Amino acid sequence: MERSFQVERMENPALPWEVMREVHHDLTRVHRWLGNTAAIVRALRRDSLPVRRVLDVGCGSGGVLLEIRKQLGVEVVGVDLRPPAGPPLVPILQGDAVSCPLPPADVAIALCLAHHLTEADFIALIRNVGRSCRRFLVLDLVRHPLPLALFRLFVAPWVHPVNASDGAVSIQRSYLAAEMGAVVRRAVDGTAARVRHTVAPLLIRQLVDIDYRRANSMSDGRDFFFRHQSR
Repeated sequence: MERSFQVERMENPALPWEVMREVHHDLTRVHRWLGNTAAIVRALRRDSLPVRRVLDVGCGSGGVLLEIRKQLGVEVVGVDLRPPAGPPLVPILQGDAVSCPLPPADVAIALCLAHHLTEADFIALIRNVGRSCRRFLVLDLVRHPLPLALFRLFVAPWVHPVNASDGAVSIQRSYLAAEMGAVVRRAVDGTAARVRHTVAPLLIRQLVDIDYRRANSMSDGRDFFFRHQSR
């Protein structure tokens, strides 16, 4: 399956905010259904250091951050190109996370954002996040006929029409697991960043866990650890 670059309906700036609000609320529910939120929370709980603040890059209305705050009791902040109109659920800043300075946090997360980016912008995002956070969790879809078929059969009929349409396009825009690994390797090459890449059963998601901390103070700057696992 070739990677699609079709624009999704949510990316249309003319989409009314009333519709965007419904779409974001529905997406929060979908992330919960599919286990994406739980996967992020598990990864945050496994951190070897205290997690006091979490940054969500491309946070939408902040629904996932709200759930993280409730479950973990941490401070949260979001960044989005198009913050929601009206009072936000959580603190949200407007900005381009690829190039703008980001608020400091212990861990940054990005759910289903990577497939919206070119490889160059994805690399720039990874490097930019590393300037203000010690860890970055990137959760995204996997481009493959199996998750596409599963989505069309079991998810699309039950979600907002915009999400039903965009969900199928998102899978077709996503990176193969091997492609995701290659892009991340390029982004952190020349550093001592440690990366763990896992793919969920049925290819329903892939999670890249980037630890920007240097492995040890004696590193020559060329240390690199990359592990890809399927589970």
